[in-house]
Amino acid sequence: MTLFDYGVSHGDTFLTHLQTKPIVDYADDVTVVDHGSSSSPTPISASIPAQNSPTPISTPLPTDAANETSMTKVDAALNSTKPASKPSDSALESDWCCTLCKGDPNVVFSSENIQNLAGTQQSKMPSAKQTEERGDMTRVKTKSCTIVPKDHIGSIPGVHVGQSWKFRIHVSESGIHRPPVAGISGSAKKPAVSIVLAGGYPEDIDRGEEFVYTGSGGYDFVGTSQQRKAQSFDQELTRQNRGLALACAAPLDETVGGTANDWKQSSPIRVCRSYKAAKKHPEYAPAEGVRYDGLYRIVKYWKEKGVSGFYVWRYLFRRDDPEPAPWTDEGKAFIEKMGFTMYDPDVDIDGRTGMTKAGSAVAGTKRAGNVNGSNCQSVVAKKYKFQPTAALRELVRLDTDNTRMWADIHEKEYATESAYIEATKGHLSCPICQELVQQPVTLPCSHNVCCSCLCSSMNAYGNICPMCCHDFSSMGSKSDVKGKVNQNLVTIMRALIPSYGSEWITEPNATTAQFARREGQPVN
Repeated sequence: MTLFDYGVSHGDTFLTHLQTKPIVDYADDVTVVDHGSSSSPTPISASIPAQNSPTPISTPLPTDAANETSMTKVDAALNSTKPASKPSDSALESDWCCTLCKGDPNVVFSSENIQNLAGTQQSKMPSAKQTEERGDMTRVKTKSCTIVPKDHIGSIPGVHVGQSWKFRIHVSESGIHRPPVAGISGSAKKPAVSIVLAGGYPEDIDRGEEFVYTGSGGYDFVGTSQQRKAQSFDQELTRQNRGLALACAAPLDETVGGTANDWKQSSPIRVCRSYKAAKKHPEYAPAEGVRYDGLYRIVKYWKEKGVSGFYVWRYLFRRDDPEPAPWTDEGKAFIEKMGFTMYDPDVDIDGRTGMTKAGSAVAGTKRAGNVNGSNCQSVVAKKYKFQPTAALRELVRLDTDNTRMWADIHEKEYATESAYIEATKGHLSCPICQELVQQPVTLPCSHNVCCSCLCSSMNAYGNICPMCCHDFSSMGSKSDVKGKVNQNLVTIMRALIPSYGSEWITEPNATTAQFARREGQPVN
């Protein structure tokens, strides 16, 4: 046993001994104690030659009997400490659950006591209801839409009119409206791409197919809540307000505004309606959450004095979307046909996929609630299956290089087109850049790699697949590989994501027959 081991195992006793028993030269006279034997300790000073120094007084370390007495006292002191209480089974059911309050938001505790606030006067105060009424403010964004860029103009692939989300943060995740709080998604340099109708301005007018939207600004957020509710200065045609003006097919006029000669030439803007707008226009706004209502275009914009006496910028929107409006009978039938349900992360059914969540208490059922006017404990969720169009199935059949991949994708069921696109995108991630594959080259091993990434890999490692190290020398040199982009796969991705390849694709890259099939036109 070494001196280090001795100090680690009996540190407290060893330090006490050093303080009470002075040692003249510890380096020249060390006593090693073997705890495995009953013999007395043996000094090793004789094995270390003296360096012209006086003979030290050998001070042996404590014996085993002394160590045992000291350690017995230490063990007794440790055993006298009250052990920590073991968490209950209910506390262990949820991750990182507090062992004191068990995750109950109504329970608060201090160092002295635990108090349950449920049913008390404190629980009825506005601050206690903030989480319940404004739960969207406590949500955290867990992902971002990568199918299209954040300044994408037009509809989002896989998202249809009538889809809804309970919280604004999930609207941002879907890509329909990126800002989690602001009502306008745009800037002073580019046209706005989306807005949310929430009834925040008294000048707003909503007629469904048309509505008058008020720009942002004019409020001073310093002062009391009553002072913040009243407009205190004029709005300016800057930032998001200017982005809305740029979306209108009219000359930019920062003084009086402008009117589009042909309003259908204006840039399309995605419009969502929030449940907050139902206070003024319940016939068009949803009763809960935020709903996507389709594409609108700006007819004109102008400046006028508002209700508060200060100037505001107003915009006339007109609907221009092929899918029916969700408040009409056709729109309600479309929602029922597609099987859209509001996405709520706190229920057992995933509104985006229609599938039962993992760990659900009731498989295939929704939680208790009022459904179709009747209060029931559980409702069996209808299971809808997304069916690719005939043109898309034909394009998949032509992509013989990825037969195994498409078989893996189609063996599963998808409730929405968005879920189908996400699954396809997951299978088409480049193993080098980890992004959606661009200019895809399908190797003999059925792995898809970006053409530019593959060329860089060939420069460093030769003709070896970066995923499985399969040799693809049969494809030729790097110049040959550049001409072997899988055009069938490119056409499929353009059918699913219209903006796919917009930075590098040219029309001749896909055959006329492939585009005809994608558009559902007859093939000559």
